[in-house]
Parts: sequence; structure tokens; C-alpha cells
Amino acid sequence: MTIQRGKDLLNQLNPSADELRRSIDALAWDRQYVRNSITIGLRDKDSGQENIDEISDLIQKLEDKLKCLTN
Repeated sequence: MTIQRGKDLLNQLNPSADELRRSIDALAWDRQYVRNSITIGLRDKDSGQENIDEISDLIQKLEDKLKCLTN
């Protein structure tokens, strides 16, 4: 759900900076959750790492969009 919301924000022409920040924070929390799940053995390392990579890429794109909005 969080990933889809982040993707939706990327496709919006004028999302608010606040929306972008909230989405970035939520994605960072999800990324840490996946890392913790891998560490304690609740998630497969390979599929978990793919998810972490996807989330990290989305966070970077949202941060870039946020920088464009605030400049």
C-alpha cells in the first residue's frame, strides 16, 4: 500500500511537499521493517532485498521530486 501511494505521488503533477515527506517517511519505515524481518528470519533474504531495493529507488525518486518542488 505504501509503495503504491509513493508511485501515485510520482505520477501526480503537483503533489504537496508535505505529502511527499510523509510518503518518504512511511517508505523508510517499511524498508526498515523488511530489513528487520530478514534479520530475524521472517523473510527470505533475496525477495526481501528486492523489496528493499524497490523501496530505496522509490524514496530516491520522491526525494528528487521534493527537491524540484522546493527549489
